[in-house]
Amino acid sequence: MIAILERLHRVEAILASVAYIVVTALLLGGIIARELFSTSIWGSEKMAVFAAIFAAFLGLTLATAANSHLRPQFTDHWWPQAWQGQVDRFGDLLSAFLFAGIGIVATSYVMDTYTNHDRAMVLYWPLWTIQIIIPYAFFSSALRHLAFAVRPDLKPRPDTPV
Repeated sequence: MIAILERLHRVEAILASVAYIVVTALLLGGIIARELFSTSIWGSEKMAVFAAIFAAFLGLTLATAANSHLRPQFTDHWWPQAWQGQVDRFGDLLSAFLFAGIGIVATSYVMDTYTNHDRAMVLYWPLWTIQIIIPYAFFSSALRHLAFAVRPDLKPRPDTPV
């Protein structure tokens, strides 16, 4: 299980990095094309937006993997210290169910755009091919939270506030 989660994290991190490189290249390419060649790269801004959305949803999975989501830290001392392990496990189990539920709704949404043959404006790409990252991100986060609930030793310690 550890090897699978680590490999998944590595692939997601690489894909998010590539997506941000694509965003940078498209935006910079658009600027260079306009300023130096008095032309534009057709659809570059729209492609950059889609790449940024792709990277952002992968950012959700990366935050889950690092246990670095924003959370209300003022609630950390509401429970006795002896209960903390069980509270953390319950929180991860609840998060897994919530992310899985949102993933199901997101899958339904993507399937609707597939069924309706919706296309992205300007580029005319099938919209579902861009949206597929949405349910993936939620299901990936659900899987990771479920792993943390079953094996708390896999969960990284949260970042300490600066």
